[in-house]
Amino acid sequence: MFCTSCGKSNDDSAKFCTSCGARLEKPVAAPTAVSTGAQPPAPAAPAASAAPATPPTPAVPLPGNATPTAKPTASTPVVPAPAVPTPTAATGTTTVSSATAPVSGATNATATATTTATTATKQSPNKLIIALACVLAVIVVAGIALFATWKAELWGGKTLPDPASLAQPAAAKDGKSATIKAKDVTDALKLKGIDAKTEKVFSGKESGAFLGYAGAKQGERVSAGTTVTVQESAGPGVPKDTLGKKPEQVVETLADMNVPVHYKKVYVSDTKTKPEGTIVATYPEAGTAVKDSEKDKGIYVGVATKGDSAIPVDVLGQDIDSVKSKLEGEGHTVTVKQKFSSKDYVGKVAGSEPAPGSSLDSNDDVTLYEGVDAKDTQSVMGQQYDYGSTKYSTVRNNAGAIAGTYCKSDGSCLTLSKSSNAFSKSEDGSGSAGGNGFMVLNDQEPSNSVDLLGLTNVCQDISCSVIKPGNGISESTMPLKNHLITKDWGMFELYAGQGMKNCGSTVIGSGGSAGPGPSCDNGKTYEMKDFLVYFPAGSDLKSLEDSGYFDADALAAAKKQKAVDTNRPFILLRDRSQYKETSVSASGDGVNPFVPTSEYANGGKSALVGMKPAPSDATVYYLSEQGGDLDWDSLPDAEVKGADKAAKSSNDSGDSSDKADKADTALFKNIAGQYRFFSTGNGSAFIDMTVKDDGTFTGAADSADLSTGEPTYKAPRVKYPFHGKFSSITKNNAGGYDLQCDATSLTWEKEYGDTSGISPCGKWHWYPAGTPWSSMASGDKVQYALRFGSQLLGDSDSYQSNLLYDEDAERSAFYPYTPQ
Repeated sequence: MFCTSCGKSNDDSAKFCTSCGARLEKPVAAPTAVSTGAQPPAPAAPAASAAPATPPTPAVPLPGNATPTAKPTASTPVVPAPAVPTPTAATGTTTVSSATAPVSGATNATATATTTATTATKQSPNKLIIALACVLAVIVVAGIALFATWKAELWGGKTLPDPASLAQPAAAKDGKSATIKAKDVTDALKLKGIDAKTEKVFSGKESGAFLGYAGAKQGERVSAGTTVTVQESAGPGVPKDTLGKKPEQVVETLADMNVPVHYKKVYVSDTKTKPEGTIVATYPEAGTAVKDSEKDKGIYVGVATKGDSAIPVDVLGQDIDSVKSKLEGEGHTVTVKQKFSSKDYVGKVAGSEPAPGSSLDSNDDVTLYEGVDAKDTQSVMGQQYDYGSTKYSTVRNNAGAIAGTYCKSDGSCLTLSKSSNAFSKSEDGSGSAGGNGFMVLNDQEPSNSVDLLGLTNVCQDISCSVIKPGNGISESTMPLKNHLITKDWGMFELYAGQGMKNCGSTVIGSGGSAGPGPSCDNGKTYEMKDFLVYFPAGSDLKSLEDSGYFDADALAAAKKQKAVDTNRPFILLRDRSQYKETSVSASGDGVNPFVPTSEYANGGKSALVGMKPAPSDATVYYLSEQGGDLDWDSLPDAEVKGADKAAKSSNDSGDSSDKADKADTALFKNIAGQYRFFSTGNGSAFIDMTVKDDGTFTGAADSADLSTGEPTYKAPRVKYPFHGKFSSITKNNAGGYDLQCDATSLTWEKEYGDTSGISPCGKWHWYPAGTPWSSMASGDKVQYALRFGSQLLGDSDSYQSNLLYDEDAERSAFYPYTPQ
């Protein structure tokens, strides 16, 4: 205990202070005071270390009847009461004896400290709870804020949009389901700050439609910096990885393209490298799309089949002499021609007719194509021409060397083929400078033969077609000096129009002497027409780029793209949409800026506009050499498990029917071309007709509207288009052919009542020039038709050109004619 006099700590059993000798009084627990007024409660004495069994009687009586507070047990802490000041005698309240006053003062200090500590002890749990609640509140608020900002995509990546939401505005306009375009999805991604790129995938959906995200799904979140690949429909096509697979592996994929799919047997010689039952060829080529114009035809799949009497599809790349010898040993007559090919096929078999993969009948004639490259350009596209005693190296429109299908890396394709125009019959150059192997794009015959694709400008002099100097013609004075074919770089141009002027959409001759006449109310113009540059494998592209041939911006753009593969032949097609000006005045001495400039114009300086685009892997069309140009319709069907039988093409008569169709195709090729029949002698009415090598024909009857009172040459013309087909063709004894028209197929787009020419479209005949009238079926009827149309004057035993006519028509006599 502590001494109340000096504060010395003493043993609890001591009675006197060991320091000052004062008597030690044990502390007495003060009763809890009950206030009778404004006075504070009496203080309690400090608790003893050992509590008595019963509480002691308080030294000071409590006011009223208050009960004394029991001293707590050892297990219960004592809560001291606050000190009570000693009241004065005047108040009449209880007083404390002087002997106990010092003890009360010490106890008061201790009690005050104890009370403060006790109060703090009671308050601490409340503060902790409040603090915890505050922390939790902050966490909740922060969590809500974090979630809100995450949901708002301010952090944590971006959500791939649901494409269906993009279609809602469009669908709302007409209430119909709208096609979701890949471009719309890409734009939506960019608005969200997501980098996006487009990947084209073949499908049955329309071109440009959204197919999905590559490797992701709508609603997924992608991290910042991720580039999302949007899959865009490229329309129906053949996937790149089709070759080498079993056809059963692609049945479902191709069926989803929503176009007909035909499985055909294709003959092979080496079943080790091309196992039977695997896919060895397709049309279109694997990795390319079905052209819009061929969606009704669909997709062809060639399945490897072992065949001995055939030109195998794997003949490509084989030694040409060995293949020639083998075919000749089987009784076939073999001709070898040259054709531009990829580097792998140069000097080897690069194609054939019949096409690789086709069966052969005994004694069939066969043409083998030997692959050539850029170093052979001037010999393949040129010829030695004898002009009197002088020999010149001139151009040759050699369609056979460049005909084929060409495709871009994105799968879009074009075809380059020889025109069926009678003007293009010869491609060996015989009979005229330049030959007549003119070309067309995508089988689209122009209305005017001048707009066929050729190698030169119009000119009536042999010098206009010279490609090598000599015999008084220098390199600087060659009219073709600005044409690429005169260089030693390997490439050359093909273009429509021959550089001639136009009156509207009609080509006119020099000085207005041809076409609509010298008067052109709206003025003569030069029009930008089809124009391409052909690059054989190995062409010197760098020299062409350095020459300034390409538009500078277009070349810079191409340099940023993947480089073109110069080991393959390719075409660069001029893109009209990239030019601001596609028509210029041709008045006066104006120069045509859309074709290579002749030496006779512009002082011999080139005025050709810069080529757009420039060549890159993305802008050029590569030659498709997969199996060559197979004659798919002549090939027998292949049985494929799971294939839709309705989608297969089938020949009702089996192989015999195949051979018959094949024979018909070969015969129709012999008469294909453009023909005209004059149904009057004054030119007021005539019929133009084009027969194609598949036996179909198109054309139009052309009549002057004389009701206007104008003379025939000024009267407006009215055309009546038609189309139809021949159902059969057979050889006759006069060296010609007899044809049967399918009358049900003859369709007029306008009502036409004249029964001459092609109506009623019955039994037809074709005879070569010089065939005696007496050898023709109804020869006298043909003579009458020719005389009626003023096409036969005087007496003769035959006609000077081929004739095609409908024996059942009132009058009919068509002869080869090229519209001007």
